[in-house]
Amino acid sequence: MYKFLLIAALLPAIVFGQTPFRPCSGGRPVPATVNIEGCTALPCTVVSGGRLIAHATGITTPVATAGVEAYIEARVLGLNVGFEIPDDLADACAVGISGASCPLAAGTTFSYTLDYSMELPLVGITAQIEVGLLADDGSTITCIEIDGTIV
Repeated sequence: MYKFLLIAALLPAIVFGQTPFRPCSGGRPVPATVNIEGCTALPCTVVSGGRLIAHATGITTPVATAGVEAYIEARVLGLNVGFEIPDDLADACAVGISGASCPLAAGTTFSYTLDYSMELPLVGITAQIEVGLLADDGSTITCIEIDGTIV
């Protein structure tokens, strides 16, 4: 029985190339699908100095907002390691959002792509990585968590 449930849960991710993810704490909204290129199972391998390309579809904003800010937070053993997304990628309205344009009305559904070459300060560890989008009032539009082994 459990094997069947495990297969049923993993099969869509394998067939469609989707990356499994966890919802963020507090019941924050999640996208319908996430695809991190080269990752179909957790932990994802994240190459320091390499390119990370992630696509999220089916994001519906719960609030009206003039701007959307992208963020990434990496934690090791529950401690934030101080990683910040570069300013040129933080404005999701300028880079990343497709299928809609800012300002966004409440209930608008869109996609978001993060295309980022990153140098990470730590290698050889597995971090919990939170990726999300915030409305200009600070409320969460979408948020996911994944585990990433940094090499």
